[in-house]
Amino acid sequence: MTERPGQEQRLVSGRYRLVEPLGSGGMGEVWRAHDERLHRTVAVKRMRVPAGPEAERVTRLAMREGRIAAKMQHACAITVYDVIDDDGNPCLVMEYLPSTSLSEVLASSGPLSPDEAARVGTAVAAGLAAAHSAGVVHRDVKPGNVLLGEDDRVKITDFGISRLAADSAVTATATVKGTPAYLAPEVARGDTATFASDVFSLGATLYAAVEGAPPFGRDDNPMALLYRVSLGEFEPPQRAGAMTPLLMRMLDVDPAARPTMAEVRDALGSVDEVHDAPTAVALDPIAFTPTQQLAPVEKPHRKKSALVVLVALALLAGGTVTALALLDDPGPSVAVAPPSTTPPAATQPTAGQPTAGQPTEEQPTTTEPPPVTTTNPPAVNPVVPPTPGDPAAALTDYYGLMPASLDKGWERLTEKFQRYPAGGYDGYQRFWGAVREVRVSGVSSVGENTLKATVDYRFADGRSVREVHRYVLVNAGGQWKIDQSTVLSSRPV
Repeated sequence: MTERPGQEQRLVSGRYRLVEPLGSGGMGEVWRAHDERLHRTVAVKRMRVPAGPEAERVTRLAMREGRIAAKMQHACAITVYDVIDDDGNPCLVMEYLPSTSLSEVLASSGPLSPDEAARVGTAVAAGLAAAHSAGVVHRDVKPGNVLLGEDDRVKITDFGISRLAADSAVTATATVKGTPAYLAPEVARGDTATFASDVFSLGATLYAAVEGAPPFGRDDNPMALLYRVSLGEFEPPQRAGAMTPLLMRMLDVDPAARPTMAEVRDALGSVDEVHDAPTAVALDPIAFTPTQQLAPVEKPHRKKSALVVLVALALLAGGTVTALALLDDPGPSVAVAPPSTTPPAATQPTAGQPTAGQPTEEQPTTTEPPPVTTTNPPAVNPVVPPTPGDPAAALTDYYGLMPASLDKGWERLTEKFQRYPAGGYDGYQRFWGAVREVRVSGVSSVGENTLKATVDYRFADGRSVREVHRYVLVNAGGQWKIDQSTVLSSRPV
């Protein structure tokens, strides 16, 4: 950190005495400070303002964003107490939390387990959901902004700061440093950051937490990385366990297809509960196929494509990655992401009607006192039907119903699957409403009631995706139903 001599113990705004530096970055420097008025420890983030005509505008925007962030109070978010001016540089006075960032934990200890990542993600999503309810878009969700404190406390920090980064990034003198690895594809293409962009960034953060690297990897070439992010293509997570279907929805390239942050919070909480449960059935479930994640919502306009390249070149020239918000957006526009209800086609598969006959209801003759011998043995428990048919045939039958017969398809999912990861009938309907045609092939058994199959989707927008899934079917009341679906691979065709 570049410090002025005697910076320690300096009184800022006549109230906050700087005690020791906590860290610094392209946006500014953070100090542990003492509030002389309320006698409490706080964190003071002193923002760097670019020189030149942009300085006044950036200062004004920083003050406005700080005031917006100060409106949001939540146990899982660092609170902004005050916005002050220090020698022309805006300062945010924030809650002080002795902590370690998630990025530091990943660097020192490696990836988290799925259940620990779900616990951390639940808290972060709760804080972000509260922010979204207050109209605040974070714009810079990443492991470095997730703080892990004592007693398992988790908080998201740096609300509003990325807005300033966006404004600075479009100036010729920008010095904002960072990485686009956690950006949403639409932001990398130059679109306005929205609530849905925060959802994607949290998904990328959780992906990195369990996989050890962000979805688009790391690259010393910022232009190459920015380009990969803008395409939105990545490998499905391999270590996310029960979080996999939710992560795939959060990382959908289409902002409108992502769940809301409140839905993410609830779904992660469910995943965490599943890990605590005695049964391991849900360790593998995946509902959402990377179908949506791989398919770009719309091709970026040539103007925006050019902007991406120009910004990336500028980054290369300056040796920094700025660019995270490439346009000067006037404020968050609400992107209503469908609840984590929209399971992918493969997610929705359910077993078909049983092909075997129904259980017999014949009863042994008992009208005469002596027992009567019959050729059919008496039914010990006529209520329990024998295992019907073939799970492979049931899976094939299911896809034969889709996408035309949603109601019949819905009946072939277990209740657990209907709740999560399907997310209810509305989500199921939303997903299949975008599918024009689906075909299943190569259905084979890979274990007891466990199948592997290839699923080809044709979407109404012209996209085609091929996926390989693993399914677990259960017999419920004489009918095979889909209980789990895991995406093994996905690619556009």
